[in-house]
Amino acid sequence: MKRKHFIPTLMLLAMGLTAYAGETDITASQAYTPLKVYDMDARVDEAARSLALTIDLNMADMHLSRDREMVFTPMIISENGADSLELSPIIVAGRNRYYWHMRNPEFDAPGTKVYRAGSKEHAEYKELIDFQPWMNRSSIEMRQETANCCDTPVFLPGTSRHGNVELAQIDTRRPAIEGEFVFTPPVNAGPVIKKIEGSAFVTFVVNRTELKPDYMINRQELAKIINSIDYVRKDKDATITHVHIKGFASPEGPYLNNVRLATGRTETLRRYVRDLYSFPDSTISSSFEPEDWAGLRSWVADSVKPVLTNRQGLLAIIDGNLEYDARDHALRTYYPEDYALILRDIYPWLRHSDYTVTYSIRTYTTVDEIRAAYNSDPTRLRAIDFYTLAQSYPVGSKEYCDVFEKAVEIYPDDPGSNLNAANIEIRRGQYDKAQSHLLKAGHTPQATFARGVLAAKRADYREARILFEKAREAGIPQAGAYLDKITDIQARHAVTVTVPLTKDKK
Repeated sequence: MKRKHFIPTLMLLAMGLTAYAGETDITASQAYTPLKVYDMDARVDEAARSLALTIDLNMADMHLSRDREMVFTPMIISENGADSLELSPIIVAGRNRYYWHMRNPEFDAPGTKVYRAGSKEHAEYKELIDFQPWMNRSSIEMRQETANCCDTPVFLPGTSRHGNVELAQIDTRRPAIEGEFVFTPPVNAGPVIKKIEGSAFVTFVVNRTELKPDYMINRQELAKIINSIDYVRKDKDATITHVHIKGFASPEGPYLNNVRLATGRTETLRRYVRDLYSFPDSTISSSFEPEDWAGLRSWVADSVKPVLTNRQGLLAIIDGNLEYDARDHALRTYYPEDYALILRDIYPWLRHSDYTVTYSIRTYTTVDEIRAAYNSDPTRLRAIDFYTLAQSYPVGSKEYCDVFEKAVEIYPDDPGSNLNAANIEIRRGQYDKAQSHLLKAGHTPQATFARGVLAAKRADYREARILFEKAREAGIPQAGAYLDKITDIQARHAVTVTVPLTKDKK
């Protein structure tokens, strides 16, 4: 016999069982006296994973001959019958059998409870059981057996699928909490700003600042800047708002002379581009880095070619506290062979001009324009445009969900986009993904409401109730409906009585 000890959620039950009268063999035609279960309480506590079962039998309603006894064994049986748990039996005995049990308790199974039929007492039967996962959908049943004196007990079939008397059904499943989602339009942060960035290796005559477009490969390098600007100028939806050029020089030579060269060469390139397009000075700007030590360090630390034999020593000088001229001198003095390679293969790449073309995309005013941009290049849309486009599709449709997913892909840190994406993931049952989005959704009433929905979906009704109450106070009316549903779910009992309760008839 299996015994358990622990407790889960509570429920009043009742039961009516049958006790047979007679002295020898039991047949369907023989008279019997109904066993009355005065009260029954079964409670499942899911948090504690326990089941508390109490049965109150009224012995006054039991009438058996002096040598007959009835054995009632409570059982829990899984819905599919694969698992079961047999609890301590209850013996109701006639006069002679009752006293026999009193004199010979060692013959009874541990935990057996023996009562005398026809007495005025109430039998208080209690069991505390570990609630196993298979019990989530199961039945509480009573197996009935009868015996006369020392005969082998005879099984008395009941009407349940397993041949017993069904007392109650256990079903811990709760109805899915369904309701509206609250989507929100992201904040309109103005037009979309985009950038084209690149590097051009424009070459100047040694120690000179004049730009010669046909010198070395300058046409090819200048074309990088020109093509980037022309790409934007040809875009009917784009407007160039700024062009910036930053010039870099390599570290060899006196630092002050490098400052002069970097300043002059960058300004020369800026004016060249300005005049080519008749840009106002406010549109195109420049800056410079006289000696690109950061670029040198990156080359020395990470490049495979040239093959440097004293890489760590070179890095120690580059990262040291020497002044720029002394630093270059130390590289040349301590590692002349490596320095020759640096001078030939690395320094030329440090003489470059980085450029940034910044432009804005016009605001699209109709859903058709937004849809066209979405299909061609969704990065041109503002966060609020995705919300507008989503509203043109049926709520919950694939297109509707795809638009919100694309929005958060392009605007991964936008609170409104993250909130809407969280709603989509909650709808799909992807709760971990929804949680990640809600971390970036801000603290608006809509975000609080969404966190409440997620908590409710995860069956954390305590947290959900707190969040919904906050959301309702902040003006989210849908929170009230969720609160009502949580109340209904929490009031739902995991155990349903399947037999009438005797005490209700008193």
